[in-house]
Amino acid sequence: MPLDAQFFQIAQTSFNPHNPDSGTEHMAPLLYSLIRMVRPRTVVEFGSGYTTLFTLRALADNADDVRAERQLLREKTLAVAGGTLSTMLTEDGKPHPVAMQWYSSGGKACAVDPGYYLDAYEPRLFSFERQPHDHPYVQAMRDAVEQLELQRLFEPFYGAQFSAKALPQGALPVDLAWNDDNAYREFFEEFWEVLNPRGGLLIFHNVPASDEWWYAIEWMKEQRAAAKDLEVLILQEPHKLNQNGCAILRRVSEYRPPFALSNPPAIIERLSQFMSR
Repeated sequence: MPLDAQFFQIAQTSFNPHNPDSGTEHMAPLLYSLIRMVRPRTVVEFGSGYTTLFTLRALADNADDVRAERQLLREKTLAVAGGTLSTMLTEDGKPHPVAMQWYSSGGKACAVDPGYYLDAYEPRLFSFERQPHDHPYVQAMRDAVEQLELQRLFEPFYGAQFSAKALPQGALPVDLAWNDDNAYREFFEEFWEVLNPRGGLLIFHNVPASDEWWYAIEWMKEQRAAAKDLEVLILQEPHKLNQNGCAILRRVSEYRPPFALSNPPAIIERLSQFMSR
């Protein structure tokens, strides 16, 4: 189910985003778009609710796209190159016109990097919720997740404080962690070391409205100042007094731009690996 009228009806019936204790009517679609763009495999949240459903929907839509793109990538390669990848480069390693045809075709698989599809994409949301298993709020969450048929992606921890050690080893590194509850400094300390060093995201809600949370973000910046491996973006909803924005932190300890198009032979090598599977 995409972000259609039925999705919004279920989400807003289960959790009202338009109240002072939530205020995620814009935050939830933003999370959806971020997840659709960066395609995390492991997502962690502390404090479940309206945004949980958007996170799960984004992961499910990503998984659907990856499956479709894999098939389209294989089909367009066979159609354009006939499976003979050597024809895609000239003798001096430059792209042959057939390579440019391959690059621009394929619909959803247009201009994709074949290397991305060498690894499985099996996303999960690990959700830490302080309310116990039998709390009505938790039951509402379970019901909504089941109505949206997203339970296969959902790994909840009820009545629990967040913990990196609770995650299975195969789930690491964490690609995106979202805190919509409290204990921002502790959350940072718990998940920074297991956050993907190649662009993993930490996102904190309501930072512009709270001096405590604002200075917590300032403290995080100080912790990584010497390493210079933390990027920070603050987004504010200027029309709101509370629940009015977020801080997006990005770990770049090992991040390097791929500049993939500058190396056509490497692209063909990754395509060869993909086609051999």
